[in-house]
Parts: sequence; structure tokens; C-alpha cells
Amino acid sequence: SPHIDSDGTLWAASSQTGEILRLVQDGNDLALAVAFAAGVNPSSLAVQLADGTTYMCDLAHKSILVVSAHGQASDFVREYEQLPFLGPTSLAFDGRSNLYFADGGPVGETGLHNPKGSVFMVSAEGQLLLPVALESLAYPSALALAPAAPAEDGSPGAAPVLYVAEMAANRVVRYVRRPVDVFVGAVFCQFSGGAGPKALACDGQGNLFVGHFEYAGMAEQGRVSKLSPEGVVLDEIVVPAPEITGLALKGSTLYITEGSTNSLYAVEV
Repeated sequence: SPHIDSDGTLWAASSQTGEILRLVQDGNDLALAVAFAAGVNPSSLAVQLADGTTYMCDLAHKSILVVSAHGQASDFVREYEQLPFLGPTSLAFDGRSNLYFADGGPVGETGLHNPKGSVFMVSAEGQLLLPVALESLAYPSALALAPAAPAEDGSPGAAPVLYVAEMAANRVVRYVRRPVDVFVGAVFCQFSGGAGPKALACDGQGNLFVGHFEYAGMAEQGRVSKLSPEGVVLDEIVVPAPEITGLALKGSTLYITEGSTNSLYAVEV
């Protein structure tokens, strides 16, 4: 799943090789270069430039890892109330440096047959681990945060809206924090066809991009839906191959990772 850091650099994690990649200029072209070998099974990452650390979901060790600027990896969190995670699948930071992550396990461990996936938040203050949705989701595969409007003094505003792709149920669930310590969830959009939503990204206006995953051989092309903050479908973007695994936005450019061709696509939106 790709990630855009605060400097605008695109990063990506390769679950096949365990490498962390960075998009760099190669002559007149752009290329993905290996930044470092994580030595784990990363499924998602976020780079915090303030201290040079990289946070990543590690399916193999069923934990959130933090890698220092010097390349030292350690567990950031790996259990909730002494129960191990199934295997984190996606993570994201909000404007207040709170960390959200989905715990869906490997493909097939949670699903319609076993809707036991969860979403958690690690608070920036005190690093408290709070459940957003506990053992109630059918393979939560991706997260996205709609940006909150800043307060009048310029500081981060209210808690942002959290979107969760519930892949096995073929839908996106929205969570809002009302009141402060309660996350209220509701179905934001129900889809049909394909294996389900696998990737999410939000733009500055709160529009949500949803990458739909389908197995190669079941479809020739993939698609990304653009939804308004009210859940109205605004656009459908066609992708040359169907196994969409990640989305990231940089300005008006949407980056799309695709598994069957091992490709990174870019489209102006």
C-alpha cells in the first residue's frame, strides 16, 4: 500500500520481498528504488519525517513495527488486553498524530464466515490503545481519514472521519467520534461485484477514492470509485488490471498499486 509523506515523497511496501520502496527521479523517468529491506512481511506503512521513523503493519509477526531513522526495528504494539492481533493490514495517522490501524489477519482468516476483524487507535497522548471496532468486521483491509477542518487558531480541528474498507462484505464503513471517547460506525457505501474494496484514499475536499479488488482471470480491468462526502458516486476510474492493492493521493495525482502486474499507476483526478 503506498504512502505520501509530508514532503510529498511516495513510499510503498512490498509484501513479496519485504522491501520498502521510494519513488525517485531516474533521468527523465520516475522509478521505485529500494529505501531499505524491512526483513518482515509489510502490508502498509507510514513515514513520520519529524523523527525519521517508519511505522508498518507486519502480517508475519502480527504487530505494528516502528523502524528508527537508523534502521532499528521494534514492536510498537502487538496485542490488546493480552490477546495477540490477527495481523494488522493497514494504518494511517490523523492530524493530531493519533495512529489508526486495521487488524484483519491474512486473507481468509476473517470474512463473512468469521467477522472478527478489528480497528484500533493508538492515541498520541499517553499512547493508549483504544478499540474503534472490536472483533466485528469481515476482513478490514484499508483505512482512510477525511481531513478535519482546522480550528480558528490554526490547530487541528475535531476528530476526523475514519473510513474502513470491509472487503469481504464489499462495503465501506464510516466511523465518527461522537462523543469524544465513542466511535459510532455506519455503512457508508455498499458495493456489488468483485471481491470487495481493498484500498482507500481521501482528498482535501473529503472525497473518498475506493479501489476495488478482483482476482486476475475474473476481470480484465480494475476500477476505482470516487465518492462525495455524502456517499454519492462522482466518478469511476478504469485501471488496466484488476488486483488493486493500494491508493495514495498527491495533489491531483492518484497513485494506484496493482498486484497481478506488480505495477504502480498514476492518473490525474
